[in-house]
Amino acid sequence: MRSTLVMRLFFILVSIMCAVGAHAQTFFKTDDFKVLAKDLRMNGSVEVVGEVLRLTPARTNQRGACWYQKRKIDLDKGFETEFTFRIDNNDAQYGGGDGFAFVLHNQGLGAIGGKGNDIGYKGIPGAVVIEFDTHVDEGDKTRNQVALMKYDPAKKEYKREATVHEIRELNNGEEHFARIEYRDGFLTFFMDSYLFPVLSFRIDIADRIGSSDGKAIIGFTSSTGRAYSHHDILSWSLAEFLPPPEDIKEEEITVLEGEVIEVQSRNLVLSVWDHNRIDGDIISLKVDDKYILTKYTLEALKKSVSYRLTGFQAQLVLYAHNLGDIPPNTAAIEIDDGVSKQTIKLKATLQESESLILRYVGDDM
Repeated sequence: MRSTLVMRLFFILVSIMCAVGAHAQTFFKTDDFKVLAKDLRMNGSVEVVGEVLRLTPARTNQRGACWYQKRKIDLDKGFETEFTFRIDNNDAQYGGGDGFAFVLHNQGLGAIGGKGNDIGYKGIPGAVVIEFDTHVDEGDKTRNQVALMKYDPAKKEYKREATVHEIRELNNGEEHFARIEYRDGFLTFFMDSYLFPVLSFRIDIADRIGSSDGKAIIGFTSSTGRAYSHHDILSWSLAEFLPPPEDIKEEEITVLEGEVIEVQSRNLVLSVWDHNRIDGDIISLKVDDKYILTKYTLEALKKSVSYRLTGFQAQLVLYAHNLGDIPPNTAAIEIDDGVSKQTIKLKATLQESESLILRYVGDDM
């Protein structure tokens, strides 16, 4: 039993290291917070319980804040983050509370807010907050709502800028997931579905948090009052978007429609390598409007990149930065959806790029 556990921890650690090495903008991806704990600043009640990050335990008057401390997010590049969470062990009298929040701020790693309705972030000035509220307080229509919160510096308080009430029950003990994207001045938030965002908002986060260098601390807060629950983060991933390569002029390149590849999972691993003679081909890969690999020199060994397909289909394009010793640039691309692996060969010149369509045929959202 012990050897099995050791091997499992080893493979989790290896997967995190590979994700960071293979996908340059990925900071981490984990479902075992014992591995990530050294990179987290845990304030107040936050602790790692088993493999889970517990923001607050199911006890009265708790508060916690947890920040990724290894580096700040570059808001100019934009970021994407996903996390799964579970809220359970609710108190019998109030049915659980008070909730937790996803927070971006510029107030230092020691930042922590108050208890109860403060949800661990109120008291941290100037933050951008997505609040998961599970307790009815004054002004609440329901005990089950998600809100984008705005800080009023004159009154030194937060108010709701946008609120969504029609969501699944949050503190039902089930696992939920959330995805947040920020790029080109838009914050988009998905919960329990990759098809329809819960919130989409134009916002200048750097200006909101008063960041002169365009960077932000990122993490979670939570609190309890008379009402209480376990507020657990079960998994978390964080990545910055890659900037487009300066020497690729997309408007001057013809993209050729390619083969349709059907996938049964939204979680894909895309691998690329030179299947012919190694001749110095340099390529970039773009999926829809996001570059997932830039200015990479193809080798015989596979280069793997994780990708989350959020819609029903996406177009992957191979761009060439040069022609190598033997034109055109050619690359083998493997699509691994966890069920099967499919390989297709693409080529590109400085004028034309081949592409393929990734089409989702699974049954989850």
